[in-house]
Amino acid sequence: MLPENEKKIYDLLGDTALADQVMAIVREDAAQRRAALVQRQSEGLQNARERGVRLGRPPAKRPRKFASIYAMFCEEKISARAASQMLNVSPGTFKRWVLEERENENNGEKTEE
Repeated sequence: MLPENEKKIYDLLGDTALADQVMAIVREDAAQRRAALVQRQSEGLQNARERGVRLGRPPAKRPRKFASIYAMFCEEKISARAASQMLNVSPGTFKRWVLEERENENNGEKTEE
């Protein structure tokens, strides 16, 4: 509760013991409402996960020129920062794509053996 509202309650009731009791009731009600809200949110998220709903921001799609820029990066012709700027993504996104690409390459080599 806002301090201004608490002050108004104390001013209206005059008796500090009674005002303290009212404030305790108000705080307990607010805590119960917050707990109920958190419970409903967690149940909703759990239901969504069970239905297979993908939560959060969708992943960025790799541009068509990723393969050529990735090749230049692997040949150490450009840095990760330069590559990310050429693709208009953050350096972290580019590095994640590189890790995914290398993982895909490693998985492909293992299946060929």
